[in-house]
Amino acid sequence: MKTLHTIKVLLLACMATLGFTACDNDDYSTNQYKGGVSLSAFGPSPVIRGGELRFYGSNLNQVTEVEIPGVAPITDITVVQSGVPSEIRVTVPVDGPEVGLVTLRTANGTEITTLTELTYEEPIVIEGFSPAEAMPGDVITITGDYLNLMHEVIFAEEVVVPEEEFLEVSDPRRMIQVRVPEAAQTGQLILSDGAEEIPNWIYTEEELTIGSPTVQPLATETEFKAGETVTLTGAYLNMVAYIRFNATAEEPYDLPAADLAEEDEASFTVNEEGTLISFELPAEAGSGAVELVLRSGLTVSVMDNFEVVVPTEMAIAAEAVKNGDVLTVTGQDMDLVVSVTFPEMTESVAVTEATATQITVTVPDLAQSGDLALNMASGQSVTVPFVTVKPAITAFNPTALTAGEVVTITGTDLDLVASVVFGDAEDAPSVDIASETTTGEEEGVYVDENTLRVTVPLTAITCAPKLVMKNGEEVETDVTLDITPATNPVITAIKPGSVKAGEEITITGLNINTVENFYFGDVKVTEYGTRTATEVTLTVPAEVTPDTYYLRMVNYAGDEIISSVPVTIEAPEVEIWSGEWECTGWAGNQDLAWGGYDWSTFEAGQTLIFVVGFTDPTATWAAISPRVGDGWANLSVSQIDLVPSVEDQRVEYTPTAQDISDLQNKGGLVVTGDGFILKQVLIR
Repeated sequence: MKTLHTIKVLLLACMATLGFTACDNDDYSTNQYKGGVSLSAFGPSPVIRGGELRFYGSNLNQVTEVEIPGVAPITDITVVQSGVPSEIRVTVPVDGPEVGLVTLRTANGTEITTLTELTYEEPIVIEGFSPAEAMPGDVITITGDYLNLMHEVIFAEEVVVPEEEFLEVSDPRRMIQVRVPEAAQTGQLILSDGAEEIPNWIYTEEELTIGSPTVQPLATETEFKAGETVTLTGAYLNMVAYIRFNATAEEPYDLPAADLAEEDEASFTVNEEGTLISFELPAEAGSGAVELVLRSGLTVSVMDNFEVVVPTEMAIAAEAVKNGDVLTVTGQDMDLVVSVTFPEMTESVAVTEATATQITVTVPDLAQSGDLALNMASGQSVTVPFVTVKPAITAFNPTALTAGEVVTITGTDLDLVASVVFGDAEDAPSVDIASETTTGEEEGVYVDENTLRVTVPLTAITCAPKLVMKNGEEVETDVTLDITPATNPVITAIKPGSVKAGEEITITGLNINTVENFYFGDVKVTEYGTRTATEVTLTVPAEVTPDTYYLRMVNYAGDEIISSVPVTIEAPEVEIWSGEWECTGWAGNQDLAWGGYDWSTFEAGQTLIFVVGFTDPTATWAAISPRVGDGWANLSVSQIDLVPSVEDQRVEYTPTAQDISDLQNKGGLVVTGDGFILKQVLIR
């Protein structure tokens, strides 16, 4: 039997209403932000003897004793929350407590004492409750004395029955009766006065055991098809909130009870006796474990091997299907298929039409041969082999030619071709085919599904060309095209592909020795290094302006040939600052601000380059921040994060039109940041 008291609530809301004393210990801090212990409130007061006393503050988990006048120090302390904020609870002894200040002690002897005294009320008696085991809906009777002062019964996991739902009894002082809520779980009962701030909570000594529903598993040899009616039998099935399918999956499917389902959502129904659950099997329900999710949140297993019907006997009548055409797949239970995933594609394609015996779907342009996945709403899939139609070459016209000339290719399904590769080598030249009929000067022209017109690459040799389909598949051919090597010069590569005027480049290709002169636009090259049939090294003339060029080659006969390989001539870099300036803690270098550089000369499209080292090459982070002199305001790039290294790094930033205006009108450039050493500032 527990003896308790009537309740009043006293919330001591701040340290102004509490006092504390501390032992002499210079190593201990009561500052809550530095790991110290502080008390901001406690209650209720008056408290019921045998009831629960709660303390709120910071780092109260460090408290090891609570001393209430008249009784031995309490060491059985429940830590509800640690750190900042924190909460601890103790049970007030039934016998012996006296009115007075409460003291909290930590392991190192620090004491915190309340300024407000703890007071008590006359006792309430809880004798017990019955029955000890119950199901939701059953009536629980709690007996004792002064129970009329209790305004809530709280079941485990804070499932509350308010006083308005108490059943009418002949003697409310000595008896409370409530029905067990649907969400109730096994655990102690709590009687509460229902106060808004710090209510008195009184726990029963014994736990109430809440029973679980029982359910009969379905026949393991039975498969169920989406849309069929399924019935589960058992007892107390009215406790079920959801039926969970494929319960062990990361994303199981929950079928709700009718009263929990949204409008037009699939649901299940339970008969009045709670012995039958019936539902139409949703298409989203897959094979696997099935369990019941109770209204309390607990679960009850139904079976581990529930099986749903999936399509079978799938077949594709055509030996091969063309990309873009309609594909028909036949089989049993095909109406379960909602989408199709084609080989080498991540996005599925919705089914155009589905019946019990077949589906139709349009084959995407990028679909390849392989296993076709037929997807159901449940997330399950079945596969069927799938083959795409392949293009073929039947003839060339002419059958023999010189590289650089045009050949007409005839064949079948050539509308599937993305490019033609001349040879088997990894670097074999290829020609892309335009996706539509064209009349321009493209090297690869699509005429119709049976005809292509292709300019043979200058580096091509005799071969049976290979066809690369739009879906990425490659098709070997067996019709050989006789190709005579070209005599004109051909550039296959220029390295480096981006240089400044005055620097060297190396050109590789074929018949390079037939070139008398190379030109960048109208600027003639005058300085050469090595010159062979396959390679030439030359110096870009200083007068070549920055741009991208396709070199003009003039052979000894005076013929002009334009290269198909571009080379970019970069703008020169101009140094506007150099030194060894160490930046830590967001210091600022203003050498290029307030007249230190004439920013009126800076033009749109130019790039700022910062060459930096690092104060600590082993650090994981550094940053540079270009700003304007006026108030150190940010430019469009507020901060450029860097990963330090032992090598210097180049950090490039191209100012916007607004940035240039700010640099010109707001005091020039300030360089700030952290963890770097500025060595150069360049403009390109």
